[in-house]
Amino acid sequence: MPFYRCLIPKGSLNYDQRSEIATAFTDVHCGISAAPRNFVHVAFLEVEEGSPVSDTHGTGVLKYDTPFFIAGGNRAGRPPEVRAQILDGLINRFSEIVSVPRSDVSGHISEAPASWTMEDGEILPEPGEEPAEWYVHDAVAD
Repeated sequence: MPFYRCLIPKGSLNYDQRSEIATAFTDVHCGISAAPRNFVHVAFLEVEEGSPVSDTHGTGVLKYDTPFFIAGGNRAGRPPEVRAQILDGLINRFSEIVSVPRSDVSGHISEAPASWTMEDGEILPEPGEEPAEWYVHDAVAD
């Protein structure tokens, strides 16, 4: 369910950087939250400087004052410190991969109740209440 939209200047990231960021975001999110890896989604939106971007709820416009912005959406239920840790990890990895100062990247994680979201045709449980079979994709073959 985690959905991270990376707002980036047009032409600023190549395919390899995007792929590396998507993998890094999955590592950060799952390493902190223990969510199944196949739940994490990352999208890249190329924007013109100063162009308005609709927020994830369709009720307004995202406001940010950095060249790069991470707009995250997660299930509600985790403590604010965990959300802050996830966002900090995402921003750090993004700035490392893109080779830009951390001050050029900002972000926000909004939340919605788990019951508002489906993944693979299932209404999501609260964080930490996922059945074990959801982690089968994460198992490493011997």
